[in-house]
Amino acid sequence: MILSGASCFSEPGAGSDLAGIGTSAVRDADRWIVNGQKVWTSGAYFADWGLLLVRTDRAVPKHKGLSYFLLDMRSPGVEVRPLKQLGGRSEFNEVFLTDVSIPDRMRVGAVGAGWTVAITTLSNERLALTGDAAVSRNLLTPLLRLAARIPSVGGRPLLEDSAFRERVASYHAAVAGVEHIAARISTALSRGGNPGPEATIGKMTLTRWLQAMGTFGIELAGVAGVVVDPAADPDLFEIQQGFFLAPGYRMGGGTEEIGKNIIAERVLGLPPDIRVDKDVPFNSIPRGTS
Repeated sequence: MILSGASCFSEPGAGSDLAGIGTSAVRDADRWIVNGQKVWTSGAYFADWGLLLVRTDRAVPKHKGLSYFLLDMRSPGVEVRPLKQLGGRSEFNEVFLTDVSIPDRMRVGAVGAGWTVAITTLSNERLALTGDAAVSRNLLTPLLRLAARIPSVGGRPLLEDSAFRERVASYHAAVAGVEHIAARISTALSRGGNPGPEATIGKMTLTRWLQAMGTFGIELAGVAGVVVDPAADPDLFEIQQGFFLAPGYRMGGGTEEIGKNIIAERVLGLPPDIRVDKDVPFNSIPRGTS
């Protein structure tokens, strides 16, 4: 049996600032009662298990009051609402948790140590996105097939245009570079290591190039690029789907702003970003209301 999972991390008021989540878990003997809402949960509508980050202590600084659980997505009180995306898919979802009961044996790590577990999860998610270099590489084939049907301005085939060939070569080089980063990380994992900041570099590089490739293909198609119809032009449709996926990929595993901070601090050794609420008890931090 193959089981699927979904990361129930982000919330309407806590995305990039993941440690600011407010979904609560209150202990009741050998169980925890969870209430709150998650959003941008990929695959939640078919997931068997959720990787759930919740707040178990509001009287300590926000990074220290978190705990991590495995959640049976079929539990009473779990409601999943798909979010319709631009490309017509609904990969992202809202997850509402109302008096959901989770046994303490489903906790991962110590109570209050959820941040460390979550960071490990996100590192592996960035590695997975880096490993999705095949998504971008597979976009090169329909892009070339589309270009083969489009004459250049001078009447010569577009495939013979030096500027076009240079751009496609840059796409190939970028994807190949990310594939080597993924191989390097996989080697470290095989030796018992953990995904490092290299995964963030690979993820940010790949998703930017994926969006650039999709944008370029749509521009090549001209007015036909605004029509999404798999039957009309399968190659163009595949390029469009890559373009639609790119914004979500760029946010997956943390936004690019978070990624830049990781690279600046852990790779370049720059001073850490200012965090004025780092040592403030969570229940003393002003929070917006809706």
